Amino acid sequence: MNIFQTHAQIVDDYANYISSFLNIADPDIRNHVETKLKQGKLWPEPLLQFNPSFEMAGSVKELTATGMLHKELADIFKGYSLYHHQFQAIQLGAQNKDFVVTSGTGSGKSLTYIGSNFHYLLSNPNQQGIVAVVIYPMNALINSQYEEFDRY
Repeated sequence: MNIFQTHAQIVDDYANYISSFLNIADPDIRNHVETKLKQGKLWPEPLLQFNPSFEMAGSVKELTATGMLHKELADIFKGYSLYHHQFQAIQLGAQNKDFVVTSGTGSGKSLTYIGSNFHYLLSNPNQQGIVAVVIYPMNALINSQYEEFDRY
């Protein structure tokens, strides 16, 4: 598969689709719109990104074995290998220190605060009232994260 040919074919198909709806009577406006369509003004250039390979740093099981995390997290997050940024963030969270994780989609950012929150909740079982607040910027993210919380 040639990704550039595929992209060109998709753009061409889309341009033909859009053009099939155009019925502009005024010749100046029609020419302007057709020129812009030919210039590809309705779609951006393709964005190609490489999926980086994140450095591995350990596991939840290792952190529970050292006492850094509550022992029950080894069962909750069984089999999880942690990237370096996750490992560091969870360690900070377990020490009640603030942290910010900025990393690409699918790099496990959510696990850092979920693991930290679960550690706190399991380590302080008699807490009453609200002990954690999770805020999301988008409904789609809320829904996917709700499913993750429910799973655990």
